[in-house]
Formats: sequence, C-alpha cells, structure tokens
Amino acid sequence: KLLVVCVLVAAAAAWPSSGFQSDDAGGASDTQKQHDVNYLLFKVYEVLRDDNLKNLAKTFDPEADTSHYSDDGAAVHILAKELKDHRLLEQKHWFSLFNTRQREEALMLYDVLEHSKDWQTFISNAAYFRNRMNEGEFVYALYAAVTHSPLTKHIVLPPLYEVTPHLFTNSEVIQQAYHAKMTQTPGKFRSHFTGSKKNPEQRVAYFGEDIGLNTHHVTWHLEFPFWWEDKHEGHHLDRKGENFFWVHHQLTVRFDAERLSNHLNPVDELHWEETIEEGFAPHTTYKYGGEFPSRPDNIHYEDVDGVAR
Repeated sequence: KLLVVCVLVAAAAAWPSSGFQSDDAGGASDTQKQHDVNYLLFKVYEVLRDDNLKNLAKTFDPEADTSHYSDDGAAVHILAKELKDHRLLEQKHWFSLFNTRQREEALMLYDVLEHSKDWQTFISNAAYFRNRMNEGEFVYALYAAVTHSPLTKHIVLPPLYEVTPHLFTNSEVIQQAYHAKMTQTPGKFRSHFTGSKKNPEQRVAYFGEDIGLNTHHVTWHLEFPFWWEDKHEGHHLDRKGENFFWVHHQLTVRFDAERLSNHLNPVDELHWEETIEEGFAPHTTYKYGGEFPSRPDNIHYEDVDGVAR
C-alpha cells in the first residue's frame, strides 16, 4: 500500500499543470499563452477582439528595447524597415508559401517571434504585426513560431481548417455557410467531392480530399519546413530528410492500398518531364483573390507566374 501511495504522489508531482506553469523570462502561465494565441487567430481577417492584444497592437514599439531579442533586434529591424518602406504584401490579398517574396516576408515575422526572449515580447510583436501584415503571412509565421519556439512548448494550436476553412472546404459550402450566417439560419451543409462519378479516380476522392489528412500534411510540413536551415535557426532538426521520406512513403503506401481496394492501379512514378494525364480542379477559393488554380488533363508541369516564382 505504501508503494502504491508513493507512486501516486510521484505521478501527481510530475503531471503537467498547464494553468500554473510559467516561463522564467516572461512569467506568463500556459493558460494565458493559450488564451493569447487563440485570440490572435480568432477571425484573423477581422480586428483583434481581446482588449490587451488590441492595446499592444496600438502602443507597442518593436524596436524600442532590443535587449528582449536573442539576436539584439537584427530580425525586427529588418521587418520594421520593410514595413516602413511599404514593401510588405498588403492585407486582403492571397498568400502562397511558394511565392518566394511572400515566403520571405512570412519568415521575417517568424524570425522576430523566434528571437523573442520572453512571452511579453513574443505576444506584443505578434499583436503589432497582425494589424499590419498580410493575414496569410501572419498565420503561417505564427504557426511556425509556436511550433518551434521554446516559449510555446505547451500551446495547442487550433487545426488550420478552423482558422482558414476556405483552404480545406469547397467554395459551395463556404458560400452556403456565409448565407446561413447573414440570414441567421442554422443549417447542415454537405460537402461533395470535386470530380465526376464518371471518373474512376473519384473512388478514392475520400482519401485525397479528406480534411483531417490534409491538415496532417500541412502540420507535418510546419514541423519539418523545407526552408529550415540549421545555421540560421540555431538548432538542428534531427533526421529531417529521413522523416520526409518515411512520412511520404507511408502516405503513398496507404493510398496504394486504398486504390487497390477500389479496383484501381497503384500510383505511377512521377516524372517531371512527362505529361500528367489526370487533371484536378480543387473547387476551393482564397479568402481574397479568386479561385485556386486548376490543372487540366494532359498537361506538362510548369511554374505559375507570380505564384511559384
């Protein structure tokens, strides 16, 4: 009995108590941090709803005290200058991670947050730049920073389909939801797959268009981003290449299994120089900027000007 009691006491002592843990530098509890992150991402295309964050966005000066940055303010000086020179992408504009300039701008903010020594500096910068940067760049930078910063070890990020549902759900459902909201009419809306039932590939649309699977994929790429450089970021992501191969191999194997069970051939090898026979129309829209590009049947791979360059 004594042994059992000792084990229970030890377990209770070791159990994380997120509401009362504080970081040495910032003194903010995990509960407060979670609250701040939730409100930063709440209706990200609208104004801040939290009074404290709203006040920080108005009054904070990112360059006032560079002792709060591990790089002595180098990153924040770069971003602040880009902002003052009106070189940053405007708000209410689509964002693509594969657009080189837009990715650079998002990573400028990521660098500022990553080099913040304490929570007050982290959250103040986040609130300040949320009001001044493109919403897509802000969301990506914040997700990447919370994923990798030691200040946010216990923070649970909301799934991206809750923050940017238009990137995961077809535009028909989004429009129905808008209409229901404006008319104050509750309803349930069925989301249909993108293709025609006449196309055999639609037998496995439930796999490729699954919201949870797509969320897993984008979250994994936040954990192991392709732009990561150990020297710049200051620490090493262990076995990054091996993990990349393993995860995508598992996804492909599972997809092959689903295809075989639906009387389809396994996935063919990908050759950049060969014609892609099967087209795809995602039927999704940017919040601002029109529909996602579609890929017609029988096409060769090429960059999309202004998006992938």
